[in-house]
Amino acid sequence: MESNELATRITRLSLNRRVTMFVLFLTIIIVGLIASSRLKLELLPEGFEGSSLSVRVPWNAAVPQEVMEKLALPLEEELSTVRGLDSMRSSCSSRGASVYMTFKQGTDMSIAYREVRDRVERAKLRFPDDVERSYVNKMDMSGIPVCMIGVAYETDGDLYDLVNKHIIMPLSRIDGVANVETKGLMEKEIIIEADKDRTEAYGLNIYELSRQLRGDNFTLASGNVRDGGKKYLLKSSSAYRTMEELRHLPLSTNVVLSDVAVLKYEPEERRFAARVNGKQAMMVTVIKESQANTVEVCDRIEAEVETIKKNPALEGFDMNIHMNQGSIVMEQLDTLFTNGRIGAFFAACVLYIFLRRARMTLIIAGAIPLCLFIAVATMYFAGESLNLLTILGLVLCVGLLVDNSVVVAENIQRHYQNGMGRRDACIKGVQEIGLAITTATLTTVIVFLPTLLVEGEMRFFMMRLATPVVVALIASLGVALMFIPLCVYLTLSSRTDSPSAWPSRLAAAFRTRLGRLYEASFGRLNRWYNQALGYYLRRRLDLGFLLIGLLTATFFFAYEKVDFSPQQEEEMSSFHLSFRFPTRFTFDERTEYFKDVEAILNERKDYYELEGFIVFYSTWFGQLEGWFTRGREGIVPAREVAERIYKELPERPGLKIHYQRFGEEEERQDRKERHYIRLVGDDPELLEAIADDLKPVFRSIPGVVALQEREDDTPNELALIVNRDRASAIGVNPSTLAGMVGNALRGSTLPRFSSDGRQIPVRVRFSEEDRAELDDLNNFLVPTEDGGFGTIGSLTRPAMLNSPRYISRTNKKVSHTLGMELAKGQEEEARRGIEAAKRNIDLPEGVSFSQLRQRFDMEEVQNGIFALLLSILFIYLLMAFLFESVMMPLSIVLTIPLAAIGSVWIHFIAGLDMDFLGIIGCVLLVGVVVNNGIVLIDYANRLRLAGMERTQALLQAAKHRFRPIAITALTTIIGMIPLTLSESSEMGMSYQSFGLTLIGGMVSSTLLTLLVVPVFYTLFDDAQLAIRNTLAGVMHPHANPSAVK
Repeated sequence: MESNELATRITRLSLNRRVTMFVLFLTIIIVGLIASSRLKLELLPEGFEGSSLSVRVPWNAAVPQEVMEKLALPLEEELSTVRGLDSMRSSCSSRGASVYMTFKQGTDMSIAYREVRDRVERAKLRFPDDVERSYVNKMDMSGIPVCMIGVAYETDGDLYDLVNKHIIMPLSRIDGVANVETKGLMEKEIIIEADKDRTEAYGLNIYELSRQLRGDNFTLASGNVRDGGKKYLLKSSSAYRTMEELRHLPLSTNVVLSDVAVLKYEPEERRFAARVNGKQAMMVTVIKESQANTVEVCDRIEAEVETIKKNPALEGFDMNIHMNQGSIVMEQLDTLFTNGRIGAFFAACVLYIFLRRARMTLIIAGAIPLCLFIAVATMYFAGESLNLLTILGLVLCVGLLVDNSVVVAENIQRHYQNGMGRRDACIKGVQEIGLAITTATLTTVIVFLPTLLVEGEMRFFMMRLATPVVVALIASLGVALMFIPLCVYLTLSSRTDSPSAWPSRLAAAFRTRLGRLYEASFGRLNRWYNQALGYYLRRRLDLGFLLIGLLTATFFFAYEKVDFSPQQEEEMSSFHLSFRFPTRFTFDERTEYFKDVEAILNERKDYYELEGFIVFYSTWFGQLEGWFTRGREGIVPAREVAERIYKELPERPGLKIHYQRFGEEEERQDRKERHYIRLVGDDPELLEAIADDLKPVFRSIPGVVALQEREDDTPNELALIVNRDRASAIGVNPSTLAGMVGNALRGSTLPRFSSDGRQIPVRVRFSEEDRAELDDLNNFLVPTEDGGFGTIGSLTRPAMLNSPRYISRTNKKVSHTLGMELAKGQEEEARRGIEAAKRNIDLPEGVSFSQLRQRFDMEEVQNGIFALLLSILFIYLLMAFLFESVMMPLSIVLTIPLAAIGSVWIHFIAGLDMDFLGIIGCVLLVGVVVNNGIVLIDYANRLRLAGMERTQALLQAAKHRFRPIAITALTTIIGMIPLTLSESSEMGMSYQSFGLTLIGGMVSSTLLTLLVVPVFYTLFDDAQLAIRNTLAGVMHPHANPSAVK
């Protein structure tokens, strides 16, 4: 009862101190407006640190096997000593090595980042000399670009200089921009092409030439010297400053570099290309400073891009912003405001139908912006930002914030209509309902408390979501106790007012019609509920059987048909196709092929409702990505577009094309229609052979439709096998031979050349005509230990090898993954068959099957379930504390499964899977659905304390609390409808499942609460009485059991 007395004191204070309340109201409005204008806007909350780090080492000079041996193995050896490491994956290709590390929950990622950088520096000591760079990336929000700009171009000028001068530099100078990067822009380099015959004529070889050039371009600090009493920093320098100096660099007494080589300044050999909407293109990514406002930075970038487009030097360039975090944030804000306004309007309409008082309806509806202002101000002072999570939290609140105000205002109005004075009605209305609305608010707030007790990403995201929701709900309680009673007191019409004025007569007539409409609908429903409740209170077993049947149908029929999907089909904003070319395809042939692909896409662009497409391709792979227009009608379902385009693409001998659905870029066991198996071992070629042997086994399993496997051409690598005996006999070191071949063909990287503030790459290699054929290679001279020469052809023999185009490694083991498409309706049967087949396969020693990662880490899922169970426990404990009863709260907690009935069936009827936001909706429902039962049971207890018999008290409580329960449920449901019907955002995020979860749960729980809660109440009341009598009988065996009632 202390809660009621405190609530009554607050209401009395507001009625006595009206000016104070007015000043407080203005303060909230002013501070809220200032805070909302200054609140930082960003896509994702600052401070999120993923539990992953990645290391990338580019090296375009080797085959995957060599990359694995010289880059991946040293990296893995060093990185495996980092503390907190959970798993490690490596990928080796002809473009370099990448290592992806996942850390255990609770690992300090700042320390892990520093340790990884240290281990990479150690590993670099073992890298080949021509490996220049390595990158360590934190998988956090700071690394996500705020803008991605596609630049299509048609120019014959110096592309690198044009882009750097007129695009990169202007974007880099923007306030708030931290870094600007390009993908697909080929940097010009100085290429020293040595003539083989001339080099040999002067007694030089390519290996010695590269070593000499590397030692002729350096600047080293050499300490300090004193001269004339002054101290100077000494620097030793042997750097060439112009191309002319480099051409005339002496190699021996009478030989300069230009005598044996030709110097070229041109883009490096093209290994990668991009095309946007049929034009050559590159991608420019812009990363902001961590403290910068995302929307402001993106606005500046947009303005700068428009200025850059007008630059006459960039004629023939086409720039388009393909991803803009600022517009995504603003779109989410627009969703908030639009859905808030629409939801508030319809909620106000519902209120007016029930209350039939315009001023009271406006007062209650006004609680929404007032509570949101309080939440926004609190977020501002707490250092939070408006981002996807906090905006979602504010959107959630729209339908929940009026609940307390509705219950208080309705109760005050009821007492006032029963003849009580305005002031007494306000105090009595709050006194009766104070405990109920406090408990109802706290039960919703408390569902977020367990997130403090779990670790990992769930805790971070739920806490950011909880901040606006918790603050707004607590604010709604304060508003309901302070402002609503005062506003109702000031606006309740006096009974002595004359109804003679025509506006009053018109309003009275309108209210009368609304009253008839209410009586014909909700009034009749109220009476029907009372009759049904009276029936089931007499026949409680019938309701039990009805509930068991409903729950059985829900969980054994509808629940089986509703799956969990990370993303709804309608949310797909893009599709992907991957291409594997045979090695005989030249780069120009690949370009011509993709031009044919682009012609098909341009012809079918309107049919598939495509906004645009981009093509990436390199010397060994290709990728097509298309994105759909916003608000597409869906003539062709999004998931079928990739498959249809796949069937329309031109075929080429040896070309393999695969279409990917969203989230399938990495092999994970996260899709119902696909299953993966992974083999791990030490030998890549052995794994390839075993995988080929196993393919027929898995293809023959019932339910397996097709295998999606890695397609490599055979053979695709020419190896030179060294004759060690012959090499040893003439004094040739095999490593010198290997270095000679590498320098001659792919070139040797030299120290960079400084020119006008730029660091230009330098490479030395043989000219094209000297290295085009195998016979040319056989004639290369290799120096011997005695100063003589031997030929490569005399020391080696060529052999064709079947080398994979890329090598995957998992936890320091080579891995090979097979993906299987499963037949619809036979997925579980096929999975059982696959697992049974795996158990019956006898693998060679050193080879085994490995588990693949789930999309959502199982530990995170277990944490979520644990948090949900804790929420239910905390809600029970809170109600037991406030109601001073152990048994009574059970009758309310058992309404939670009633919400699950509606949530499951509404997804089943809509034909949708439940997604991640739908799961969050389930957690929120736990705290919301118990509110109706609290309001009902609290009033029934009051009536019983006043002397009313139990059944009569429950019937009276159901009759009087029907209207506030219906109002709060309908306002919450209607507040969710605009959000549920809103389109997906640019990121493909949809609130559909979330809205359906809340709507379905609120409908089923509201419809059943008025029947189930009173019946459960009587059951637990009888159980409590039986326990008391039993205990009394044990402790006082001779006492009359009826006396302990």
